[in-house]
This record gives sequence, C-alpha cells and structure tokens, in this order.
Amino acid sequence: MLRGAIKFALFGMVAGIFPLVLSAQEGAFFGPNPAVIEKKNLSRVDDFVVVRGEKLKRNLNNEIGKLSLFAYVEGKFQPVPFQVDEINPDGEWVLTQVPPEAKKSAKPDRDDDNGSLDENDELAFMARDAGDRVAFDGLPAGVEAMDEITLRDPVDNGRAWVYLMSFRENPPLSKKDCVEYKLPENQVVARNYVLGFDPRMSIAPSLISVQGSPNLIDRMKIRLSTKLMGIPFGFDENSLVSELSLYKDGPIRVVRRVRSSIQFTRLFRTPSAAVENIYYDNTMVIPIRIRIPISLKSFRSLISYIRVRGSADLRNTHGWKIKVDTDPRWMSVDGKMDEVEKSVQGEGSTWFIASGPEGAFIIRMILNRNPDGSFQKSPIKTRLYYVDDDNAPDPPESVPGQSPQVGWWMEGLPDLEKGTLYFFAIVYLIKDYSEGVEKNYLKILDQPIEVSVN
Repeated sequence: MLRGAIKFALFGMVAGIFPLVLSAQEGAFFGPNPAVIEKKNLSRVDDFVVVRGEKLKRNLNNEIGKLSLFAYVEGKFQPVPFQVDEINPDGEWVLTQVPPEAKKSAKPDRDDDNGSLDENDELAFMARDAGDRVAFDGLPAGVEAMDEITLRDPVDNGRAWVYLMSFRENPPLSKKDCVEYKLPENQVVARNYVLGFDPRMSIAPSLISVQGSPNLIDRMKIRLSTKLMGIPFGFDENSLVSELSLYKDGPIRVVRRVRSSIQFTRLFRTPSAAVENIYYDNTMVIPIRIRIPISLKSFRSLISYIRVRGSADLRNTHGWKIKVDTDPRWMSVDGKMDEVEKSVQGEGSTWFIASGPEGAFIIRMILNRNPDGSFQKSPIKTRLYYVDDDNAPDPPESVPGQSPQVGWWMEGLPDLEKGTLYFFAIVYLIKDYSEGVEKNYLKILDQPIEVSVN
C-alpha cells in the first residue's frame, strides 16, 4: 500500500515537472510577448539561404550542438529547420556519414574545431521559414548568445528575420525534416521529387520522379570527342567510374560526395576526383570543379577540336512541353521533330523548363560564376542540344530513342587557361507550374536574397 502510494506520488511529480521542463526548453520565452518591430513581408518561398559563420559574430566559436534557429510567426517563437555544415580549413565539406559499401575505403571527415562554429562553416535554412522582427529586452532565458539575421529581397525590398540562438544546454529543435537520404535504396526523397542512383554510376541519377511521376530519366549523358595529333579520341558516361564515399543527411540539405575517375582503357584510369552534390527539398545543385594543369591554348596545334555534350535523355514525357531561354516558343514532346522543334534558336542557351501533368522542372547551366557567386571569366560557350525522336538512337542508352534528349554542347574548351574551372548544373523542381513561374526560380541566382546579421 505504502509502496503504491510512493509510486503514485513520484508519478505525479514527474507528470507535473515534465511539462514545465518541456515548456522551458521549447520556448524559454514565456511571459510577455516581445514587441513586433516589423512584420514579415518577404514573399519568396523557393529560396534556400546559406550564411557563412564569419557573419555570425555573436555565435562564432560556440558549440554547434547547442545552436537552434528561431522565427517569430503568428505571435510566438518557434524553432525552424536548419543545419550547420562544417567546412575544413582547405574549404572542403566535413562529411561524417559513411555508406555501408564504403566502410572499408572511407573514413568520416574530421574538422579541427572540436564541433564549434567556425568562420567558414555554413548555416543553411529556407527563406520561407523566416518571420517577423521583434524587440528583445535582454536575452531570453537559457540563451547565451543570439544573432539576428535579416533577409531582404533586392527586387521589392521585402524582408523577414530569423534568430540563431546558442543555449546553455538542450536547445529546442524543429522536428521537420525537409529532405532525406534513404539507404540502402540509395535515394534522395524530398518534398517535390525522388532521386535514385545506380551504384555503378553514383554521380548521376538513374531515377527522377517529380510529384510521383513515372521515372523521367533514361540516363544523364556526357559525350566527349576530340582529335589529338590527328588521332580521334573520345569517351562517354560509361567510361566514368564513380562511387559514393561519404554523405551528410541534414534537415535542410543532403550532401553526397562521389569520387569519380575516367577509365580510358582496361589498364589506364585517371586519378579520382571528389565532387559534392547538394539536394534541397526543391533544388538540386551539382557543382563541378575541373583543375587544368596546363594551358590548353599552348597545344592548339596538336588538338584539332574538343566537343563535349552534357544532356538528359528523358523518358515517359510524351505530352510534356519544353521551352528554352533563347526562344519564346514551347516545344511539344511527342517523339517526332516538328517545325518548331527544328527551328528553335539555341545559341547561348543556359536553361530550359519542362512542364508536364505532374509538375515541372528547370535545368540551368552556370558557367561564369565561382562557388561564392562572384564572376568567373570563361571561354566556354553553350549551344542547345535537342532531339525529340523515338526512333533516333544515341547509344549507349538503356531505353532506345531520344524522347526527348535535351542539354548543351559546350564549345571553347581548347582556349582554357591553366587553373581551376567551376561550373554548376542546377535543377529546380516545381510542384504547381503556371506560365511565368520560372521567373521566381531564376531570381534565386540572378537576384539572390541579401543577408545581413546584427
């Protein structure tokens, strides 16, 4: 009897204390609501935001595991999804998750900061989660440091705010996960799409589903042909040998590191190079870094030409329509080249949009920017490659025909100087497409949200 009474009393104490602890952890803002200084009027919802640690002065060198990001929405503070990705002193991602197939060949990365926020680390979140600006009378209870982050749209001056806070312990975190990397399926699953990867060529997706559509991709194609000292030479994507080595699955973005090399002959393979691809809930970013050890211009007499084509050979897209940036006309996909498709103007094209029953997507090629967005001089020019013909072979391929195949020829490679060349393929996945919506996605790079920190 006494033992039962003690148990009941203990249960009552826990039941009474637990909500108080939970409330303190989730809010620490109970009491008078802070005064709203400025209401959110930022209308952009498709942009991701990345802030380097060097801007976050008040939280710099604080423990990443004690950080949380908040927004003031509908009269209360709430934690919003975010992640901090560590970057090492060499500018490389610190990735700590090892896929099962790479356990013997890969080890988790380690940074030298013992898990604290460095100047080169990156805070990532979605612009749509930001809220109002509020006035604080000192730091909230349990918070040791706070950075106020202002987002500003340079187009219409719309603004919104988030607050990065460092807690003494147990930071309250959002439970929302915007994107997920599923093993062993080897799939990225996000709000607007599912991507699947073939282990034999892990650098490129073998499955693309938009809003539950059938697989829209036969394969991504890379075709190179050249003539060196009069001898023809070339390779295709089957010559690529790639494997997933490390990754990070965060609530805002998944980062996959793939090591790739080119198998020229049975006995000769180039050294492998690492490439990190980044996946948000509505965006894929595929940065490519090429180190050029010598100036190719010095060998123009030996190299007759270099032709490179990068393209997406699509499938299950009859009834879709495609438009490129250099021509205002829509092209209808039906497996036959019509007069519009034959006459489309493609010189200098850098993006196209595909729209169908399930949704839409934009693929954009960026050749003139460094990873930080600054201008990069490049001699490479692009020209549209487009074929809509079910009976036109383009081997190697898994599904015969090109229905359609769309991408770009890249020209001007013999003029490359010694150094490092960066370029990016960016894919935006659109749930509800209407004419002109693509302008919102093009602004993400062309007129990016401005970030300031107080």
